[in-house]
Amino acid sequence: MKSIYITGMSGTGKSSVIQNLQKKGYTTIDTDYGDWKELSLSDGTSEWILKENKLKQLFMRPLTSPIFISGCCANQTNIYSLFDYIVLLSASVETILKRVADRTSNPYGTTLQERNEIIWNFENIQPLLQQNNDFEYNTEMMTVEEITTSLEVLIKD
Repeated sequence: MKSIYITGMSGTGKSSVIQNLQKKGYTTIDTDYGDWKELSLSDGTSEWILKENKLKQLFMRPLTSPIFISGCCANQTNIYSLFDYIVLLSASVETILKRVADRTSNPYGTTLQERNEIIWNFENIQPLLQQNNDFEYNTEMMTVEEITTSLEVLIKD
Protein backbone atom coordinates (compact mmCIF):
# COMPACT_ATOMS: atom_id res chain seq x y z
CA MET A 1 0.00 0.00 0.00
CA LYS A 2 1.11 3.53 -0.76
CA SER A 3 1.97 6.22 1.76
CA ILE A 4 2.04 9.95 1.06
CA TYR A 5 3.43 12.76 3.20
CA ILE A 6 1.74 16.10 2.58
CA THR A 7 3.73 19.13 3.66
CA GLY A 8 3.74 22.88 3.21
CA MET A 9 3.77 26.13 5.09
CA SER A 10 1.01 26.93 7.55
CA GLY A 11 -2.03 28.13 5.61
CA THR A 12 -1.37 26.21 2.39
CA GLY A 13 -4.28 23.80 2.92
CA LYS A 14 -2.75 20.65 4.44
CA SER A 15 -5.54 20.20 6.99
CA SER A 16 -8.25 20.85 4.39
CA VAL A 17 -6.81 18.20 2.06
CA ILE A 18 -6.36 15.69 4.91
CA GLN A 19 -9.96 16.27 6.05
CA ASN A 20 -11.22 15.74 2.51
CA LEU A 21 -9.26 12.50 2.19
CA GLN A 22 -10.63 11.34 5.54
CA LYS A 23 -14.20 12.08 4.40
CA LYS A 24 -13.53 9.80 1.43
CA GLY A 25 -12.61 6.98 3.81
CA TYR A 26 -8.81 7.07 3.63
CA THR A 27 -6.52 6.59 6.61
CA THR A 28 -5.16 10.02 7.49
CA ILE A 29 -3.04 11.66 10.17
CA ASP A 30 -2.72 15.41 10.65
CA THR A 31 0.37 15.73 12.85
CA ASP A 32 -0.83 19.15 14.08
CA TYR A 33 -3.30 17.23 16.24
CA GLY A 34 -2.88 14.32 18.62
CA ASP A 35 0.39 13.00 19.98
CA TRP A 36 2.57 13.18 16.85
CA LYS A 37 4.84 16.07 17.89
CA GLU A 38 7.06 16.95 20.82
CA LEU A 39 8.65 20.17 22.00
CA SER A 40 12.37 20.32 21.30
CA LEU A 41 14.65 22.75 23.11
CA SER A 42 17.87 23.80 21.40
CA ASP A 43 20.11 26.82 21.97
CA GLY A 44 17.51 28.45 24.19
CA THR A 45 14.75 28.22 21.59
CA SER A 46 11.92 25.74 21.34
CA GLU A 47 10.12 24.24 18.39
CA TRP A 48 7.69 21.44 17.73
CA ILE A 49 9.19 18.44 15.94
CA LEU A 50 7.72 15.17 14.74
CA LYS A 51 7.96 12.13 16.99
CA GLU A 52 10.04 10.17 14.52
CA ASN A 53 10.00 6.91 16.46
CA LYS A 54 6.22 6.95 16.74
CA LEU A 55 5.89 7.43 12.99
CA LYS A 56 8.46 4.71 12.30
CA GLN A 57 6.52 2.32 14.56
CA LEU A 58 3.40 3.02 12.53
CA PHE A 59 5.20 1.74 9.44
CA MET A 60 6.74 -1.33 11.13
CA ARG A 61 3.69 -3.39 10.27
CA PRO A 62 2.51 -3.67 6.67
CA LEU A 63 -0.03 -1.10 5.61
CA THR A 64 -3.44 -2.58 4.81
CA SER A 65 -4.67 0.60 3.13
CA PRO A 66 -3.12 3.77 1.71
CA ILE A 67 -2.16 6.36 4.31
CA PHE A 68 -1.85 10.12 4.06
CA ILE A 69 0.07 12.04 6.73
CA SER A 70 0.40 15.82 6.83
CA GLY A 71 2.71 18.15 8.68
CA CYS A 72 5.60 20.54 8.49
CA CYS A 73 8.44 20.25 11.00
CA ALA A 74 12.18 20.82 10.94
CA ASN A 75 12.94 17.10 11.26
CA GLN A 76 10.50 15.76 8.66
CA THR A 77 13.21 14.85 6.14
CA ASN A 78 14.30 12.16 8.61
CA ILE A 79 11.09 10.24 7.89
CA TYR A 80 10.81 10.84 4.14
CA SER A 81 12.12 7.34 3.43
CA LEU A 82 8.91 5.92 4.95
CA PHE A 83 6.83 7.42 2.15
CA ASP A 84 6.25 6.63 -1.48
CA TYR A 85 5.65 10.28 -2.28
CA ILE A 86 6.30 13.66 -0.68
CA VAL A 87 3.73 16.23 -1.80
CA LEU A 88 4.22 19.94 -1.20
CA LEU A 89 1.26 22.30 -1.03
CA SER A 90 2.17 25.89 -1.80
CA ALA A 91 0.62 29.33 -2.13
CA SER A 92 1.83 32.92 -2.19
CA VAL A 93 2.75 34.53 1.12
CA GLU A 94 -0.14 36.98 0.69
CA THR A 95 -2.63 34.12 0.35
CA ILE A 96 -1.09 32.25 3.28
CA LEU A 97 -1.35 35.31 5.54
CA LYS A 98 -4.98 35.88 4.54
CA ARG A 99 -5.87 32.23 5.14
CA VAL A 100 -4.28 32.08 8.60
CA ALA A 101 -6.00 35.34 9.56
CA ASP A 102 -9.40 34.02 8.43
CA ARG A 103 -9.30 30.42 9.67
CA THR A 104 -11.08 29.28 12.80
CA SER A 105 -9.62 25.77 13.12
CA ASN A 106 -6.13 26.79 14.26
CA PRO A 107 -5.10 30.00 16.07
CA TYR A 108 -1.52 29.98 14.72
CA GLY A 109 -0.81 33.06 12.64
CA THR A 110 -3.04 35.53 14.43
CA THR A 111 -0.34 37.41 16.33
CA LEU A 112 2.17 39.79 14.74
CA GLN A 113 5.05 37.61 15.94
CA GLU A 114 3.51 34.51 14.32
CA ARG A 115 2.78 36.37 11.09
CA ASN A 116 6.42 37.52 10.96
CA GLU A 117 7.47 33.92 11.59
CA ILE A 118 5.28 32.78 8.67
CA ILE A 119 6.94 35.36 6.39
CA TRP A 120 10.41 34.24 7.55
CA ASN A 121 9.48 30.58 7.00
CA PHE A 122 8.12 31.37 3.55
CA GLU A 123 11.35 33.10 2.56
CA ASN A 124 13.74 30.59 4.16
CA ILE A 125 11.99 27.21 4.59
CA GLN A 126 9.73 27.12 1.54
CA PRO A 127 12.73 26.93 -0.85
CA LEU A 128 14.04 23.91 1.09
CA LEU A 129 10.66 22.22 0.86
CA GLN A 130 10.62 22.84 -2.88
CA GLN A 131 13.92 20.95 -3.23
CA ASN A 132 12.67 17.83 -1.45
CA ASN A 133 9.33 16.83 -2.90
CA ASP A 134 7.97 14.61 -5.62
CA PHE A 135 5.01 16.83 -6.49
CA GLU A 136 4.07 20.42 -5.75
CA TYR A 137 0.46 21.59 -5.89
CA ASN A 138 -0.32 25.31 -5.86
CA THR A 139 -3.42 25.64 -3.71
CA GLU A 140 -4.28 28.97 -5.31
CA MET A 141 -4.60 27.22 -8.68
CA MET A 142 -6.15 23.92 -7.55
CA THR A 143 -9.15 23.22 -5.35
CA VAL A 144 -9.04 20.83 -2.40
CA GLU A 145 -11.07 18.38 -4.50
CA GLU A 146 -8.63 18.60 -7.44
CA ILE A 147 -5.69 17.97 -5.12
CA THR A 148 -7.50 15.06 -3.50
CA THR A 149 -8.19 13.53 -6.92
CA SER A 150 -4.50 13.90 -7.87
CA LEU A 151 -3.48 12.17 -4.64
CA GLU A 152 -5.93 9.35 -5.32
CA VAL A 153 -4.24 8.83 -8.68
CA LEU A 154 -0.84 8.60 -6.96
CA ILE A 155 -1.93 5.81 -4.62
CA LYS A 156 -3.21 3.76 -7.55
CA ASP A 157 0.13 3.80 -9.43
